[in-house]
Amino acid sequence: MLTYGVTDIQNKPSLMKIMDVAEIIDRRAHTTVGYFISSKYEKFILPVIEKIDREEKLAKLHKLKNHQDLEFAEIGVDDGIK
Repeated sequence: MLTYGVTDIQNKPSLMKIMDVAEIIDRRAHTTVGYFISSKYEKFILPVIEKIDREEKLAKLHKLKNHQDLEFAEIGVDDGIK
């Protein structure tokens, strides 16, 4: 996998046309900004991305449900006894 800097791409946008898979980095901050994957690989990668999105959304929903269940338990249920 090739590595390209953000400024390289800004100075020469035509690099995007020749990239297949590349890591985009910010050389000043010494961090990885992200990854570039050519659209010709979309049919292979899109199902995986959708599966990951579904799993992340389900995990968030389960976490939210558990949190709401705890809030309900903390409030308590009035059993009518005084």
